[in-house]
Amino acid sequence: MADILSQEEIDLLLGSVTTGTVDTIKKEEQEGEQKISVYDFRRPERVSKEQLKGLQSIFESFARELTIVLPPYFRTIVRVDLISIDQLTYDEFILAISRPTCLIVVNMSPLDGAGILELSPTAVFPIIDRVLGGKGKIIPELRELTEIEERIIGRIVEMMLSCLKRAWEQVIELNSRVESIESDPLIVQIVTGSEMTILVNYEIHVGENTGTINFCIPLMVLNPLLDQISKMAHYAHRVSPEEAEMTRIILLKHLLNAPIKLDTILGRVNVEMNDLLHLKKGDLLVLNKNVEEPIVVEIEGLPKLKGTIGRRGEEMALRICSIIRDEKNPENYL
Repeated sequence: MADILSQEEIDLLLGSVTTGTVDTIKKEEQEGEQKISVYDFRRPERVSKEQLKGLQSIFESFARELTIVLPPYFRTIVRVDLISIDQLTYDEFILAISRPTCLIVVNMSPLDGAGILELSPTAVFPIIDRVLGGKGKIIPELRELTEIEERIIGRIVEMMLSCLKRAWEQVIELNSRVESIESDPLIVQIVTGSEMTILVNYEIHVGENTGTINFCIPLMVLNPLLDQISKMAHYAHRVSPEEAEMTRIILLKHLLNAPIKLDTILGRVNVEMNDLLHLKKGDLLVLNKNVEEPIVVEIEGLPKLKGTIGRRGEEMALRICSIIRDEKNPENYL
């Protein structure tokens, strides 16, 4: 469709009949150098930058708590990283989730409403495998959780909610709890589809596997706290170098006093079950190690050191002679 000339443009064209020249009007002059910003009424931005900054501080604290609490339970290295905090509608969140998945509906008491904690299949199945004594493998085909698996995840989520409570303690004392665990996102409806939500995306590393955790909270649930969160971000406490050094010393003190299991492996022997059943006092078992060979020392079940056995005074002793660099091949040591 052709553009319609303004009255000013028509006057210029009529004036050009006598002058023989046509003056142009700069676009900037027509618009009066006004800057126009696009506003989408379907996706209103209701959270200010200060409030987002405060929320980021809270959810980063949540990630740090998980990184501390989960490793002893999974018996491996666990790292949780905050990736992003977005504002989107509830429908956009639900339609972006894979099916099946693991959705935990979390009651956000004393706040009015619920949130959704989503564990991706690449996160939930390695977690279950680690808890059951496995190495944290990913299953080849996606499927829904069994009843036993749901109970395992329920206990883990309770630990996560305890971490969430500590992360929010500067703002409110949360008493969140698990309401239900679902696999199909389309049957979970905590708010209307057009309601705005805060989506917090985490990346969780369990051993060598990587998965995602999404925490979706309707904005209407957080509305009573937004002003307080904004003030908290504005007056955020900055840790001084002296406080940071004191914290480091305290943590180091606790780590140095932490008990660890150390096993000295004198040798190994293969015995048939029939011979094992007939063993009696005084029988000898020949190990696969010579008394002069270095023996392996395991720390928490992993080969870490090599040493030689002997005596110190009236007690048996172990002298460390090397550190094992290759845990898969303990014979290769430096």
